[in-house]
Amino acid sequence: MNQAFRKNPPNTRTIKSFPVPEIQEQTSEKQRLFVSNTENLGVVKMMLWFPHGKSKQKSSFIADAAYSLILSGGDGKSEKEIIDYLDHLGASINIDCEIFGATATIRCAKECAVSVLEWIVNHMIQAEYPDREFENYKLIKKASIERKMQTPQYWAGRLASENYYGAHHLLGKHGHLEEIDSLTKSDILAYRDEFIHPGNGMLLVAGDCNSELQNELKSLHNKYLQSKFQINIDDETINCDRNYPEIIYHDLPNSSQVSLQLIKHVGQLHETELHKFTLLNMILGGYFGSRLMQEIREEKGLTYGIGSYFRPAMQGRTWIISGEMNSANAQLALDCTLEIMEKLRTELVSEEELEKAKRYYSGQFRSGFDGPFSIAAKVQQKILRNYSDQFFTDTLEHIWNITPEQIKTAAQNYLDPKSFIKVMAGKIQ
Repeated sequence: MNQAFRKNPPNTRTIKSFPVPEIQEQTSEKQRLFVSNTENLGVVKMMLWFPHGKSKQKSSFIADAAYSLILSGGDGKSEKEIIDYLDHLGASINIDCEIFGATATIRCAKECAVSVLEWIVNHMIQAEYPDREFENYKLIKKASIERKMQTPQYWAGRLASENYYGAHHLLGKHGHLEEIDSLTKSDILAYRDEFIHPGNGMLLVAGDCNSELQNELKSLHNKYLQSKFQINIDDETINCDRNYPEIIYHDLPNSSQVSLQLIKHVGQLHETELHKFTLLNMILGGYFGSRLMQEIREEKGLTYGIGSYFRPAMQGRTWIISGEMNSANAQLALDCTLEIMEKLRTELVSEEELEKAKRYYSGQFRSGFDGPFSIAAKVQQKILRNYSDQFFTDTLEHIWNITPEQIKTAAQNYLDPKSFIKVMAGKIQ
């Protein structure tokens, strides 16, 4: 196959600044309501954000079950009746439960926004978790995990986090199948009563939200959301300076490939330092033009795909390098990964490579604000990560001012290969 097209970059424009959309904050006695208004749209997106997620559960799967089944029945109505009413109004709801919180994302026409929100809130408060739905949840969850346990990706991620953070640490703990069997309705009812009451939540609204709708939502907001919204993240020191010279292997004889994962914890960073770290990750493995993808996949053909990213964690973030490859290529792919990491610590990136990463990141950052609903999630991110009011408006200026010398310094500070735990799972040769 002729691969020459890969050498022809697309026509792009450089984005060095753009006006970040505004959002209004309406403060009540104990709570805050955030509203972004786009006129003549006709629809709204509401995010009901609870600050308590898996971090507050007494054992695995309690929080996930409590949020997944929160609209499964209550107040004399079945799950079908609850959802049918939302369908009748043209509304949809999706609930995501993460470590540090959960978000119910609601989309509907602005004319029925108050009715939809009140309907959902009332049935959250009165959730009964009917037996049939509860038992179905356990069966489906157990089957899902059993399928995942047959894959190299599952074991690479699990063993990496368990061995880095510890099997009983919040960031390293994984649920066991027997914990699903032992899960009871009293567990999730107790969790709901303590953590899922809408009075604990924050409301973020984006879309066509004129002053009349804002006043109605504020009235409903003051009726239910009367507790102080507070994110409680354990103030626990995580040692980021340990060395991991050995590779952890997990053999899955029935697999034909290997999943490779390297992880480490990066502590809290000042915002200007975070921008350097973000750009370093972009150059390492954050997009198709990164070194991991170009050298290991495109040039050497050793992997189906490989990249790097970071996810929020207490006191900072977890940095992850992850790839999938044929068993015969696994060790060589790991060696190449470690070599790429070391070169970023010892050699300056070229101005051309840095410019390409900046252009890609700037476009990615700008697209994160596309559409009338995006700003609500950005406000949630700002609050969760405790960013300053200037973080989003100053990001591109900081990114474009980063130099090759600063990338090298960041790599020396954070990219020591010995500080990453290394796991291979799959068909080990």
